[in-house]
Amino acid sequence: MVLRVYAVVCAAALLGAAVAAQDAPPVVPPPELSAAKAQTLGLEIDKLRNNNAEGRAKAEAVIIAMGRGAVPALVAEAHTRHAGQQEGLLNCLLALTDKNDRGLVEESLASPHVTLRRFGARRAGELKLAPLMDKLPPLLADEDLTVRTEAALALLSTGREEGLAVAATVMDGPQRDRVVKALRGVAGKGPHEGVAAMLVIDEERERFEPEVASKERMAAVDLLHAIGDPVSQELLVRALDDHHNIVQRMAIDALRDLLEKQPPMTGSSIFQQIKEVERLRQVWKEKGRAGN
Repeated sequence: MVLRVYAVVCAAALLGAAVAAQDAPPVVPPPELSAAKAQTLGLEIDKLRNNNAEGRAKAEAVIIAMGRGAVPALVAEAHTRHAGQQEGLLNCLLALTDKNDRGLVEESLASPHVTLRRFGARRAGELKLAPLMDKLPPLLADEDLTVRTEAALALLSTGREEGLAVAATVMDGPQRDRVVKALRGVAGKGPHEGVAAMLVIDEERERFEPEVASKERMAAVDLLHAIGDPVSQELLVRALDDHHNIVQRMAIDALRDLLEKQPPMTGSSIFQQIKEVERLRQVWKEKGRAGN
């Protein structure tokens, strides 16, 4: 019964928007598990109700060893609100699905269940099939941070800048390494307008929430440093004019790295910082003349 429900979900998704990709194999549904295996699978899925990752690992390993035939049962349990079980189901789905499950991925992007939206956004980014990528932008406003993050990383990794604003909110979190890697996808691909807008100082915000506003500009400088292309460098030069000491210092260190492969500036005097700003502006001008 679970397998039939899975097949209906995938068929509906594929009929709604066929995934046109030459390298996508014909869809092969998951094999049906024997009654004994299905019973064992159910017990192992129950064991995923554990908020300790190490405690869930054994159950996850057993489920993954059952192969792709376990996918329909995992999908059927995605309604759970138990955080540990959500994470366990996600890990298993990511381990077991492939391009044969692209219909499930598409359907998951619009699922009411957060576990499936997290799965759909992450797998869409890994499959990199254009029709799936086109469905990701709405998820940038999802109520769930993980869904927003996965959608942003997927888009950025394929050269689409819609995810830049979301990426800025998670640069200083546990996903930083993945964000930095994904940002390479937009290097040399666009004007980075979303980040440029973050660098603009809003006088009203400066009066009412100056700390929040400055942290956003810091995140923007961090993003531009990670992207590192000529457009990013030009925007970082603009950030040298920022009146916030830390924003300006971050821009200095980013440009020292990108333009000269130099380590961060040493010393902390304001006079030294002003002199370094002037010097970097001159380095940038000379680079522009050399480019012409």
